[in-house]
Amino acid sequence: HIESIPTLLVREGEGASGLLLEGVYEVDALVDTISRVDAARAQPPLGDGFGLLMPPGVLLPGFAGRPTLIPTVDRLGGASISSVLLRDWTGPTEWPYAPADFTRADESDDALHYEKPNAAAHMDADARQALTNTYAAFFRSATEGAAPLALLDTASSWLHHYPNGLPNGTRVAVHGMNAEELAANHAATERNVVNLNYEPRLPYTNDSFDFVTNAASVGYLTRPVEVFRELHRVLKPGGVAIVSFSNRVFPDKATRLWLSKMDEDVALCSLVRTFFHFSPVGGWQNISSADISPHPSQGDPLWIVTAVKSA
Repeated sequence: HIESIPTLLVREGEGASGLLLEGVYEVDALVDTISRVDAARAQPPLGDGFGLLMPPGVLLPGFAGRPTLIPTVDRLGGASISSVLLRDWTGPTEWPYAPADFTRADESDDALHYEKPNAAAHMDADARQALTNTYAAFFRSATEGAAPLALLDTASSWLHHYPNGLPNGTRVAVHGMNAEELAANHAATERNVVNLNYEPRLPYTNDSFDFVTNAASVGYLTRPVEVFRELHRVLKPGGVAIVSFSNRVFPDKATRLWLSKMDEDVALCSLVRTFFHFSPVGGWQNISSADISPHPSQGDPLWIVTAVKSA
């Protein structure tokens, strides 16, 4: 005979939020709690004024769409809330951008800009760690025991942001603009120098990778549809693309469209979401966005848009 349950957490599976109950409750109160939490699945993330306990992170679709707890996500960030509101988003019917949107102030050869190796980091240490922790959570959604992974980091450099302790035999392909930088990327098992604005086709076979990542580079792409179609091509069915970005860029090399959205995280996420939608149409499912900024009011902000390749 159990007289009381001193602590009970009722959580819903959609966003991992819930209510924490302490003390003795009547059965009717427990039923009411379960009903309230169940109803919350249809609502955007709400503050504690509603009574919901907000555990760290949210559930996002991982490998093969498996619900995966990403503990780095700020559920109250604009990018995270908009993802809930756009759960049934079907996207525009026509490509909404003009070629001029992808022009840049500096149209000189990108190879000249990246000719010399640059050991700088393009986001602060806390943001980099948040991205590493985010990758780790996603990668766990695909591993069964110690099965090796196949990972591709596009537009890479000497930094890869991948977690330590990847399963033995994991393939880590990196490609970027500078051979010396890629040589210093110690996580890589293979390296390719590729300018995606000149040659969007990736030098990999179809259905090769479990995850494809792109960090702090999407704003420089002048041919995003072609690049995102390549991400789709090289991913395995059920594989996940993770595109992360901040509002820190080289303004002369970022596209005019990207710069026009720089002041609003939701606008940037909407832009990347549209890239996925058309690359190719129907090729992606579970397109989601999230705020993984480690310090919402200070330091570098960081957002992700993820998508699962349709089976």
